[in-house]
Amino acid sequence: MKFEKRNHHYVPQYWQRGFRGSNGHLYGRFGSDIRPVSPRTIMQSDWLYTVFDDQWNPSDALEDALSAVEAKDAKLFQRLHIPGYVTKPEDRDQLCAVLALQACRHPDVLGRGHRRSQELGKFLADAHSMTYDTFKNAIAAFGVAAGDAYDCYVVLRARTPQQLQVELADLLSLSPQSPQLPVQDALRAMEAITAGLKPLDLTLLDAPPGYAFVLGDTPLPQADLHLGFSVPLSKSLAVLAGPASISPATLGALPRRFARAAEVDSINRTQRDNAFEVVVGPSASLLATI
Repeated sequence: MKFEKRNHHYVPQYWQRGFRGSNGHLYGRFGSDIRPVSPRTIMQSDWLYTVFDDQWNPSDALEDALSAVEAKDAKLFQRLHIPGYVTKPEDRDQLCAVLALQACRHPDVLGRGHRRSQELGKFLADAHSMTYDTFKNAIAAFGVAAGDAYDCYVVLRARTPQQLQVELADLLSLSPQSPQLPVQDALRAMEAITAGLKPLDLTLLDAPPGYAFVLGDTPLPQADLHLGFSVPLSKSLAVLAGPASISPATLGALPRRFARAAEVDSINRTQRDNAFEVVVGPSASLLATI
């Protein structure tokens, strides 16, 4: 297996490049420090998407697959920036997939998925202490439907409490890189998140003259996307998502309008507030004002 890539971006470089200034430079704000930056060296983590087989051989397979997806998504971003371009339903669907992937590929989310799996394991190991109704209601918080909950409960109760504790100990001993429970499993949520985003009202917002958007290293909220959110696609374009108010049958071209100045300021402040380490933009002066 090929294992050559170390520098893995959780916010794609093509996305970051859209925030460069007219001079071609990109600036980053790290707390109060503002300086020129390169997309090659920020919003990345070493070996983040490296996967291992059962013999602990590392592979670039996932990183290569993400790179192929990003190449297609970069073309979507290019189309959305063409003056007068009228979006198609397939553009809307692809944009939902782009946002869904971004929502589940962040290091915080990958780590949370691993921790959530361990929390589920602890819950399952305690099945003998619960009635079925208690079990069914509690496991719903993990996204398990009632029908599946019954089957799960029966299987767990067929094991002894001691057997369940042994299995739990094995689960808790797995490293985040283990092929049995890799942190990258969080990416499997992309399809479900995409489906959840498609019914939302999505509007493209063009930055008005004299204004520009910025991008933080945590572009999307990490919970409750169905309640609405905003995310910049470039210094000149953002997406505003709100709770669904139209029939799925009417979903087609994305509506587009100029953002109000207050909207630009609000979107930029949100990017600043949600950022873990860095916010990027087309000028040091803009970053100093957010």
